[in-house]
Amino acid sequence: MKLHRKFFKALGYEIIKSKKHPTPGSHTINLINQYDIDLVLDVGANTGQFAEKLRIDGYVGDIHSFEPVTATFQYLLDASNDDSKWHIHKKALSFEEGELEINISESSDLSSFLDANVYGKDRFAEIKKSGSEVVDVSTVDVFLEKKIPNYRSRNIFLKMDTQGFDLQVFAGASKSINSIVCLLSELSFTPIYDGMPHYLESLKRYEDSGFAVSGLFPICRKSKKDFTVVEMDCMMLNQSIQKLA
Repeated sequence: MKLHRKFFKALGYEIIKSKKHPTPGSHTINLINQYDIDLVLDVGANTGQFAEKLRIDGYVGDIHSFEPVTATFQYLLDASNDDSKWHIHKKALSFEEGELEINISESSDLSSFLDANVYGKDRFAEIKKSGSEVVDVSTVDVFLEKKIPNYRSRNIFLKMDTQGFDLQVFAGASKSINSIVCLLSELSFTPIYDGMPHYLESLKRYEDSGFAVSGLFPICRKSKKDFTVVEMDCMMLNQSIQKLA
């Protein structure tokens, strides 16, 4: 083992090669660079953490972030102010247009259209509901048709982090799926909301639509003593789009 690796190992860190053993962030930017992504749909943007990380990692293309909750949207607005290619929308995405009531949690990144289940409340104290709000809802297809008229010539990365609602978002992208090169979805091994799909159901839906897994990254585990995965980020590639490989 090289000296610098020993040094960091003693401090509790490991040095890894970002392409051979990527972190979620480095894998994302690897995909963006490899497949010439020039349009990111950031669905469930919260306060803009995903978009900000993309900028830090070097992505300079268009980002469209969607966040429906008023209070959280204000933080997103502030974060995006100085970035002319980061566009934000006070809207949720699902399988059809309309309005839905969203449960607002004490921690804004846990707000969901679904109700927290018993396990979710036990594992995450901050999932506790602090209010609700009726929000506007659209679909990926409608948004692209109205706002990105040239989207069929774009290479799209669809990021979904909607606390159990990713499959509904994906269902609303059926007409534009051939332009979605990469997607990121949060998979649930132990659901924390009522009606949240199990990871096998989600994987089957994506795979049946032509996507294959590119990377799996644990988000959280049951406890410090129980290493069982609760949720995981899954990155996938559209196998029908071979011209970019």
